[in-house]
Amino acid sequence: MQRGFITLSLTGYIALGCAAVVAVVSWYAYIQTKRLEACKTEFQVFKSEVERLGKEAQEKVNKEIERQKKVNKDVSSDYEKRLNYLRDTYARLRDSRSGSMPSVPNAPRSLDEIPADSIPLAGICAETTQQLNSLQAWVRAQSSNLATSSAVSLK
Repeated sequence: MQRGFITLSLTGYIALGCAAVVAVVSWYAYIQTKRLEACKTEFQVFKSEVERLGKEAQEKVNKEIERQKKVNKDVSSDYEKRLNYLRDTYARLRDSRSGSMPSVPNAPRSLDEIPADSIPLAGICAETTQQLNSLQAWVRAQSSNLATSSAVSLK
């Protein structure tokens, strides 16, 4: 018999080894549970942030769509107003047979001396010019916020 040293039988050593394995596995399971909870919390924060950013982006898109609809409506109504004005003006010119033109050398002295097809042609030219001017105004209005709306800032 030895003194000062704990002697265990083989079963005792096996039991002690099993207890150590159970302790290590329990400790590992505890650590993994904490890590899993931390990951779940982090994932929930991530999901809420992505949802918030998605809603902000959708709001920006909706605002831009509304702005573009307003631009379309404004330019279209302005175009129609100007086109009606041009048509009325050239209709008055066509219907008016009196009056004199400005004193330009070799210019016709009245509307009666202007060739019959030149007033409608001038009206068509004026409409086309107005159409191009309105199209340019529409392009400028649509692209006015293009630089700021295309730059998305992610924090």
